Amino acid sequence: MAIEFWICQDERQPRWIVRLDDRLYGEYLDKEQAKLDALEAAKDASEIGQEVEVWDQSTAARVF
Repeated sequence: MAIEFWICQDERQPRWIVRLDDRLYGEYLDKEQAKLDALEAAKDASEIGQEVEVWDQSTAARVF
């Protein structure tokens, strides 16, 4: 089963978040920062053999 990172816009506050499965992974001022951090974390996890996916919730597109 793959680890899933989700890049999302917070509905209550003007910020972006990354969720790791069902947990909050991080908070960011903009979407680009959230995406870069999610991709870096996914790359690190894949290098140690984890199956990883990164998704953009606003477009429902897989980005990694």
